[in-house]
Amino acid sequence: MRDFDRIMAHWLFALVAATLLGATWLFGAWESWYFWPFAGLIFLSAGGMGVRLMLSAHLGVKRLSLTPELVRCLLWWLPFLVYAVIRGIQAPVRMDAERSVLLHLTSFLLALVILVGLEEGHRRRLGALLPWNVFLIGAYGIGNYFLAGNARVLWVPGFPQYQEGHLRATGTYFCPDHFAGLMELGLCMALAAGMARSTSWRARLGMAVLAAAAVTGIVLSKSRGGGIVLLLILVLALWRGLGGWTRRQRAVIRWVALGAGVVAALAVALAGTRYMQRFRNYPWTQWERSDRYQMTAAALRGWRSAPLAGIGPGMHQNLWPHFAASADGDRAKGIWPRFLNNNFHSYEAHNDWAQLLEEYGLIGIALFLAAAGMTWRALWRKAAAGATAAGAAALAAAAMALHSAGDFNLQIPAMAWLLAAIVALGLASGGIPTNAATKRGEL
Repeated sequence: MRDFDRIMAHWLFALVAATLLGATWLFGAWESWYFWPFAGLIFLSAGGMGVRLMLSAHLGVKRLSLTPELVRCLLWWLPFLVYAVIRGIQAPVRMDAERSVLLHLTSFLLALVILVGLEEGHRRRLGALLPWNVFLIGAYGIGNYFLAGNARVLWVPGFPQYQEGHLRATGTYFCPDHFAGLMELGLCMALAAGMARSTSWRARLGMAVLAAAAVTGIVLSKSRGGGIVLLLILVLALWRGLGGWTRRQRAVIRWVALGAGVVAALAVALAGTRYMQRFRNYPWTQWERSDRYQMTAAALRGWRSAPLAGIGPGMHQNLWPHFAASADGDRAKGIWPRFLNNNFHSYEAHNDWAQLLEEYGLIGIALFLAAAGMTWRALWRKAAAGATAAGAAALAAAAMALHSAGDFNLQIPAMAWLLAAIVALGLASGGIPTNAATKRGEL
């Protein structure tokens, strides 16, 4: 029985690792023929976790050794998941609703398997594998940029519209912005580990290499959102990521980093790079004419048609023709809307927060924010007490929260699963600090 339990433990780790590593390499598991096999692996790992929990009664092993605050974090997610499932059943377009609900459900199950089903040694291995997997994808993206001009994404021809005017690195994703999002997660892991005082110099050097690859990937992607999020990550890391150092050491590191950041920013701005050109060429003075503004505005019009419960999971793309045009037209008076938006179709709102509100309503977003807030609070407190993995998770969650206001990174299954895994590893790292310990870690 114990041998079977040990075999199950290794299989659970293999299933989780295969999902996280494989999905990020196979186009983010965006297409259904990649999404479903990886979703199946997650459900299989959840079933295996259940088997191990049942065996624990016979083996006399206590597996649910979760802190009270961690239990509260998990329980806070249940109302949103139940609500999402109910709204998914009610939605008129079954397959689109199913995919939307499964993105939330599989992310939660993956995090639960990591927290409950994996052993501490397997979590450490997973924590070591994830940063280097991101590094390899970043290295591939950089090489593909310089050697092939991003003409292909792995073995598939890329979308040429992303390369018009500016070459933009895509890595293993079709959209450069999603590649930038992945590099942001890699940078979060690199900074959290590299800035921790307990990290060895050899590991610190490795994290510096990962950070360099991540920053290079973001710059080569020329993602405006990625550049803004990059600044947020650096500020948060300098603010909260130095808890293990003395006050004098923290001050020195911050001033050196600030000086280096100012020099780097001036160099990029004065060099007139194509990256800066993309920032300058954006219609900042005509913001309402941009496609992202129009998609967000349409999502909010859709939400206002069903403010409490939303229009239903996955329904944004199906109701786009109904809400695409601006609301200033008048059929009776023969007045056309100012913006028709009939020259493109929005499959995603390019604003995950607006789409969440549109599809799940005030009830859904309130339940989601309550659960996410409780989770982030626990991560932030653990990070203040010096938990490296929790620091990486807090940075990653903040990065995705900001970037999601201008893109749909978390609609990409691999991105949602990777963020869930990073958060789970952060929650599993050490215990929740006491108030006194928290105060000592505050800056």
